[in-house]
Amino acid sequence: MNNASAWNILSTSNSLKYLGHSFVKIKTSEGKVIYIDPFNVTEFSDSADVVLITHEHSDHNDLTCVRQRATCQVIRSANALQGGIYQSFTIGNIKVTAVAAYNAYHPKNSCVGYVVEFDGIKLYHAGDTGFITEMADLASHNITYALLPMDGIYTMSPEEATQAAAMIQAKCDIPIHTMPPTDTYSDAIVARFTSPHKLIVRPGASIELNSTATSVENSTIPPENFRLEQNYPNPFNPSTIIEFKLPSKSFVSLKIFDLTGRETATLVSEDLSAGNYSRQWNAAEMPSGIYFYRLQAANSVITKKLVLIK
Repeated sequence: MNNASAWNILSTSNSLKYLGHSFVKIKTSEGKVIYIDPFNVTEFSDSADVVLITHEHSDHNDLTCVRQRATCQVIRSANALQGGIYQSFTIGNIKVTAVAAYNAYHPKNSCVGYVVEFDGIKLYHAGDTGFITEMADLASHNITYALLPMDGIYTMSPEEATQAAAMIQAKCDIPIHTMPPTDTYSDAIVARFTSPHKLIVRPGASIELNSTATSVENSTIPPENFRLEQNYPNPFNPSTIIEFKLPSKSFVSLKIFDLTGRETATLVSEDLSAGNYSRQWNAAEMPSGIYFYRLQAANSVITKKLVLIK
């Protein structure tokens, strides 16, 4: 199923489309469209009801990337932070609350993050930020989805983002801004982000947003085919990510073997529902070499090669 088809299915529910860098599109179940930090991609498929800008760097505030309805409300950091006070906004059934976001490249008095609430969902967009003490306050918000920047240069490192995720305690943690502008998505950076609630959403991909999300791995659109992806990064040291897709509920086994056929790790051995999944293998204790990973579900088995180089 291509991304366009997936987006059409998702458009009847609460949805998020990741457009790359820090640019995201949120569409609520009542059809309201929210864009955050537009940049680098022209997204004219839906006109904006709300545009949120975390700060005035050119890779976060390009309003030419989106169409706006006549009634569109654009909220900039200057609107969101006034006299040192973080502001809140209510736009129909959408509530937007500005929160702290800053580091050496992004002054505290001119940059913000946002908590966006609708239909029982609370989505946190961190903006360009470092790992800051104010993140502890977000735990009380019961965040459903946290979008965390982690390029390690202008924002947090993936290791700091992992600490931030533990502090925020969101149900799902989505890596964004994984490279400086103009970026491509960095699998190596995402692999270093080790939150147990990590949800990988690649640029151009869409997901359904659910207020009661309990699985950070399952897409609400069942995959059409049983599939095992190539691990990334590959070669790797010491950790790598393995993604797979299940078209139906099944008992799943995902194991690692060395060249002699000896089993070295079991990553999955359980019943799983239809959906998209990822598992991390940390091979810090293993010697360099060629390994194989085997996915077995129902009557299907797929094996692929991975390379550990230390």
